[in-house]
Order: sequence, then structure tokens, then C-alpha cells
Amino acid sequence: MIDFGFAINRYTMLNNATREGVRAASLSASGSEVDKVVNDALSDLEGKVSVTVTCQTPLGGTCGSWDANHTTGGVAVVTTTYQHAWLTPVGKAISSTLTLTKTSQMRIE
Repeated sequence: MIDFGFAINRYTMLNNATREGVRAASLSASGSEVDKVVNDALSDLEGKVSVTVTCQTPLGGTCGSWDANHTTGGVAVVTTTYQHAWLTPVGKAISSTLTLTKTSQMRIE
């Protein structure tokens, strides 16, 4: 129960950080600025956090590189991934780590 509660807490933190990152992206922040926003929000986590920033065109197609191709009216997409380590042997019996991933989208202003 402790392991799953801790994992839910980490997923909630990941959700909030990803939402903050996509908000920054929707205001035309650079990819490195979005990465910093997400990592700052997750500074209490041990381990590596992976942040990917992409976008969709206003017509729904992919726009390629974030820094070069995002346009007003499109959609910013931020995906954050974190490898959660279990605390107890019970969690470790299931797997050594749990991959937590969250994707958020927001219209680019």
C-alpha cells in the first residue's frame, strides 16, 4: 500500500509538472525553457526526468521541431517520463522500476 501510494504521489507530481511545462510551451517558450520549467517542478524527485516538446499544426498535422516550427493556433504537446523506484520489496517483486509517463496538450497562443 505504501509503494502504490508513493507511486500515485509521484504521478500527481509528474502530472502537475507536465501541465506547467505545456503552459510555458503554449506561451512560446523554447524547448530548453520548457525542460527547465518541468525539471524545476520535479526538483524533489531522485532520478532522471525526460521531457519531450512537440507540436501540431492548426490543421492537426505534426510540425516537426518545436523550436523551429511552432505557430500560433497550433497545439503544444509536452510528454514527461520518470522511472519511479519502489520503496519496499513488495513493489520490487513486481518490477525493479515503474515507468510513469504523462502527456499534456495546450493551444499555442
